[in-house]
Amino acid sequence: MNIIKTIILIIIFLSIDKINFANNRNFNFQNSIAIEETTDLIVLKNKNELIPLKKLNLLKIASLSLGNSEHKSFESSLNNYAKITHYHFNTFSSKKVINAMIEELNQYNLVLVNADSIDMKIDAMISLLADENNIVFHFFGDKKQLESTNLITKINALILGSGKTNDIKSSAAELTFGGIPCNGKLKEKINNEYDIGYGLKTIKTRLSFHNSFSRSIKPRLLKIDSIINEAIEAKAFPGCQILAAKDGYVFLNKSYGNHTYDSLSKKVTNDDIYDLASITKIASSSAILMNLQSNGLFNVDSTLGTYIPELVDSTNFENLNLKQIFTHQAGLVSWIPFHLKTLENGKPSSNLYSKIKTPTHQNRVANDLYILNSYRDTILNRIVNSKIKPIKRYKYSDLGFYLVNEIIPTITNKSQQDYSQLLYDRLGIYNIGYNPREKWELNRLVPTENDMRFRHQLIQGDVHDQGAALMGGVSGHAGLFSTAQDLAVVMQMFLNKGIYGEDTLIDPNVMDYYATAPFVKSNRNRRGITFDKPVINGAGGPTCFGCASNKSFGHSGFTGNLTWADPESGIVYVFLSNRVYPDAENRKLITMNIRTNVQKVITDACGFSTLTTIE
Repeated sequence: MNIIKTIILIIIFLSIDKINFANNRNFNFQNSIAIEETTDLIVLKNKNELIPLKKLNLLKIASLSLGNSEHKSFESSLNNYAKITHYHFNTFSSKKVINAMIEELNQYNLVLVNADSIDMKIDAMISLLADENNIVFHFFGDKKQLESTNLITKINALILGSGKTNDIKSSAAELTFGGIPCNGKLKEKINNEYDIGYGLKTIKTRLSFHNSFSRSIKPRLLKIDSIINEAIEAKAFPGCQILAAKDGYVFLNKSYGNHTYDSLSKKVTNDDIYDLASITKIASSSAILMNLQSNGLFNVDSTLGTYIPELVDSTNFENLNLKQIFTHQAGLVSWIPFHLKTLENGKPSSNLYSKIKTPTHQNRVANDLYILNSYRDTILNRIVNSKIKPIKRYKYSDLGFYLVNEIIPTITNKSQQDYSQLLYDRLGIYNIGYNPREKWELNRLVPTENDMRFRHQLIQGDVHDQGAALMGGVSGHAGLFSTAQDLAVVMQMFLNKGIYGEDTLIDPNVMDYYATAPFVKSNRNRRGITFDKPVINGAGGPTCFGCASNKSFGHSGFTGNLTWADPESGIVYVFLSNRVYPDAENRKLITMNIRTNVQKVITDACGFSTLTTIE
């Protein structure tokens, strides 16, 4: 059986002709704002429709800036879409150096070239490189130089820019990845093949981070600065990241404040990484389960006993319906403080913890603190033997999401951490994941609580949630870390009904099913399947009443986060903070309505307003 599952997974992730949901393969971004078909760029060649780039998980990409070509804006824009190694090359170099560069670049299967001029040496070099590589050539020089070059016949794609400005180069990078569409046409003849009026059309398939819409709307967002500065002054949180996009165009991507209240601590940047807390439920658990359901490997209308019988057999959990669990109306206890039973006199027990990682203590909880491997089983057994209320009413609970961590391996033979990474690789995002200390520099990881009740240290780069920490940092309810930008890509994929970069990760019908509140009428439960939804009749909640439609969905996070997506307005909103620093009892972020106040400014700026009511 495991062999069959493995074969299925290989087909899902590696086959070029994998499952095609015919009518939804190319998701068209909404058109409520003007789609920016730039006239500064012209696509002259696009062999096999290489651009916009697809299947990023199968590409190993390098960029190559030639000669004195300006490269910072080009490279910076490329970095928004994939993990790329950048090379700069002086064309005055010797033949030996050129050959060494070619050999170095041959380890990649795609090279994105940026050049302001073409000479014989560049022509020869790119032609040789094209023998082993796919080449997208971005040319920002004199069109006449294209008349006498041979490299056009060898490369896969050619993008011509009308100048050498930073804006044009940023746009060229975005066009390559589908951030913006293009339908530019030549105004001058280059040769018989490229005559006046020639130019190939490309479509928008991903978020745009560099666009005129962001510049035009900027004056309408100024109030956000005062809201955030007031919040930081009131010590609602030390700093935050905010991102907003409309119809796939990011118009706000800004960081505020510091990592801590110490004015000498690191300023927050857009590259810093926050603990997402319960947003893990949608950005990891839901994304995986919807992907598996789309491929016929999972059904949320089944019971727990269908997938993890060895754990729930002969317990009250065996026949629990997964949809009831994921809409928080299965009657589960809201929370169990698992960590309390691991303490002796208020400190971690030496019988359960080790100060160093050992074969029996593999799961890191914090600095110099590793929990006994078998304690994971203790947690799971406590969950499945906990009480269940017979009356099924809405009550938020983390417990069922711990079990997602067990369901995924039984279906895929992969851990939740590994399977989620497969999805993120397909999305081209690499600043999101579990166990961040294993992936990123510590100074990028924003600290959370100065935990004096359990771990007795500042928590930085270890999951804040105590239960997820005891599970080794990977759970279905918490444990995921991300930048606002990478989380926005996940949310945009959800908003696109499971499609991003022309890749269908989730069947649109499955996405619709999970994002709809199935019990809103029968049980007055606003929740979607894993997703939070607008609160019924305007009662308090995570989203701004009157500025998000009934079709909208998202989730909040205990550490100070909120993300929301609205199919009607086309808006994606991400707010990340560490409001739990230095103490999780700090609730000013909530009482001051910071996240929803910012959301209202954003939706008002986009000219969107609606009244949220029961459907």
